[in-house]
Amino acid sequence: MAPVDRHLSRRHDEGVTATPFDDPQAELAWMFLQGICGDCDLDDIFALVSDDFSYWSILTREALDADALRQQVEQRRRGLQVTLELTRCINEGESVVIEAHGDCVTADGTRYDSPVAFIVDTHDGRIVSVREYTDTRFAGQVLGI
Repeated sequence: MAPVDRHLSRRHDEGVTATPFDDPQAELAWMFLQGICGDCDLDDIFALVSDDFSYWSILTREALDADALRQQVEQRRRGLQVTLELTRCINEGESVVIEAHGDCVTADGTRYDSPVAFIVDTHDGRIVSVREYTDTRFAGQVLGI
């Protein structure tokens, strides 16, 4: 039996985009990330996380629980538009790594454009933790962090 390829990628040179939706954990992770970046209903988005959920970002180096992250997302939506474009997704069991390209525009029109990686851990169909990694130097200048 041939090994299962768990690596999905976007290949710009061939115009082919694979999505993580072949795996339930990857779909869950991508839905959550799109939800906190977009304008989705936050009740629906935060229903995807476990009771002991945590979100850690290299930008702040602080772990947030679901309530604190939700508050941060609500504040961010007032002055920052964020879009993610999937680059690739690697999933192994209940862990998912998503590499994406983030495009952020502040209320005054300043752009923050950077690769970003998320490590998402799931359990029993819920997101347990997310860790975010991106360019801290440029983000700090644009986002005032």
